[in-house]
Amino acid sequence: MPRRPPHRLRASAPPRRSATLRGVPDVTAHALDRLEHPYLSSAVVVDALREWAEVVGRSEAELSAPHNDWAELVGPSAREVLEDALHALPRRASRPLRAEVARLDAVFERKTSPNPFADPSRRWWARRWWH
Repeated sequence: MPRRPPHRLRASAPPRRSATLRGVPDVTAHALDRLEHPYLSSAVVVDALREWAEVVGRSEAELSAPHNDWAELVGPSAREVLEDALHALPRRASRPLRAEVARLDAVFERKTSPNPFADPSRRWWARRWWH
């Protein structure tokens, strides 16, 4: 029995609606969905961008509390997804998302300071102190 080529299967499937990224054009969302990687779908990246914006928007007092899930879990994992998406997307499609993430990163860097004791193999956002 002959196998149907993947492009024929995608053409016969109902079109998926891409999630909307605030401040990012639909071209980027469609490019994310074309990657066909469930970990980097437009819906996952929208959630990660929303979580990263929420973490960055919290007050320094809120973020510097000990054993804080926002600072230790939610923020770094959301930023990791965004970094993976930025590397997976073509340069032109990633440009608007990169600009939005850079804007949030600048706020994050103003609110935090470098941790000299952090493991240097970790990404830069995981090597920051919240206080």
